Amino acid sequence: MKLKYFIMISVSVLMVVLMINSGLCQMGGPMRDDMGRRFGENFSAGDMMGAGQTLRQDAGMQGMGFMHSGACLYGQYITFDVDNLTGEITNYGIAGVEIFDSIAVNGFEYDSTQVSEAITLTTIADTDGTTFIQVHDNPAAVINVFSSEDYTVNFDLADGTTVSEEENIVKIEVEGSDIVVYIISASVDTIDISGDNGLISITSPADSSVVVRAVPVNMQGQDLDNVHGMFVRGMAGNRVGAEVSLGKGGSMSVVNYAEEMHVELQSMTQDMIQLRVNCTDPAGRIMAFNLDNTSLMLQEMDRIGIHYDGTPMACVNDPGLVFNATTATCWISQQTREQAQIMMYIPEFSEHTIDIVVESDEAAEVPTTTETPETPDTKVPGFEALIAVLGLVLSGYVSKKLKK
Repeated sequence: MKLKYFIMISVSVLMVVLMINSGLCQMGGPMRDDMGRRFGENFSAGDMMGAGQTLRQDAGMQGMGFMHSGACLYGQYITFDVDNLTGEITNYGIAGVEIFDSIAVNGFEYDSTQVSEAITLTTIADTDGTTFIQVHDNPAAVINVFSSEDYTVNFDLADGTTVSEEENIVKIEVEGSDIVVYIISASVDTIDISGDNGLISITSPADSSVVVRAVPVNMQGQDLDNVHGMFVRGMAGNRVGAEVSLGKGGSMSVVNYAEEMHVELQSMTQDMIQLRVNCTDPAGRIMAFNLDNTSLMLQEMDRIGIHYDGTPMACVNDPGLVFNATTATCWISQQTREQAQIMMYIPEFSEHTIDIVVESDEAAEVPTTTETPETPDTKVPGFEALIAVLGLVLSGYVSKKLKK
């Protein structure tokens, strides 16, 4: 009889423990105010990354995506806290390196924190549905701050950071680290920088975005800083359409830098990843692809190729040619069989199919060119023309909030 009661009590305790754990760690959905605690100043971004890796591993989570425990969010690349009273982001780190002590919008009245169904995107919203901070867990660590009203966003830099500014692009570097972060804003914005390790305040007009983007941290040591510097300038010049990151476990992160652009995964196999891209704006756009431990299986002498609407695409050796192209052009940096960075220019839209394929060394080679393409029309609108950078996601979210 005693054994029976012992077993019943043990099972009850186990059920309670499981219920508690399920409430503390989640991989999607809204975060509740009563879920755990935020970490204090003594808990560094490196500590958060270590704790997050343990939680993710215990949950069997692979690839990009946020797991949240209390007010802490743990991604493959990104970790941060959310103050459940103010909505302020604190202890924001990339790959375990703290970049911002805090990110806050003046006058922000916090409503909710929501992890998307795809779990690679976290949205922090205000009560009236006008202002959002979106944080992506991808190698480029993209953050988008948007408001339909005039606003000021403050980035409080972590210790050990240095800052410089060129036109409407702020560059942040971290002492003892290869991490480089850019903040891109409209040319009409007012940028106030108090110095290294200090505060960056950016005042933006209504219906505009401030975007944070890093040189992809999974591509460090591959001499790609200059390439991503060109990519950031392309963003500021309104030439970039979208950035797609494909990772382990079939994880995928899509960032739309143009409101009219939409990227959809069609299929993912060992030999090919097929994407469908469409845009209501017919103007040409640059796209970036970051591949890291995807489904593609490359053998010793295999390489990655691009098929554009079913036709093999010619690639150039100089990435700068992509950013000045007027015809379909691509550039591929493949340092290992697991990782590759791709930049491509699509000259016109409505809808296109892009196949990222595995090609054997025996496959017929597509000619590689180093010719300089025709210089594009310089009358490309600036970053301020992106009335809602990433607006495809944001406008839908705004509409949903206002209808409630």
